[in-house]
Amino acid sequence: MTAQVLAITSDLFLQSRITELAKSLGVNAELVTTEEDLLRQADLSAPNLVVVDLASSEYDPFSCAEKLKTTNSPPKILAIFPHIRMDLKLKAEKIMIDYIVPNSGFLKTLKSVLEKEVREE
Repeated sequence: MTAQVLAITSDLFLQSRITELAKSLGVNAELVTTEEDLLRQADLSAPNLVVVDLASSEYDPFSCAEKLKTTNSPPKILAIFPHIRMDLKLKAEKIMIDYIVPNSGFLKTLKSVLEKEVREE
């Protein structure tokens, strides 16, 4: 089975970077824009990794993370946040999100996590 990343974002730049990076590593990337679609797709495809944006105003990233943790095959969760919003980082730590990185370190962290997931298969 191929490693898979599922991301919830309507940011076109982020979508293209996730897709490009995943493709370069031979990983399937799926993109959704609503919490409902995220949970449905996570249930259907059992991704290795889910990417959420802690600063999103379009969905509740904390609710998403908590719901994903209760699925049959919970994925690792990578959360990104603006470096000036340490409150979001602290809240993410409280609910035990696996990877919490500032936006500036997102692509580097995503690459290393996906490489690890590919190796573990």
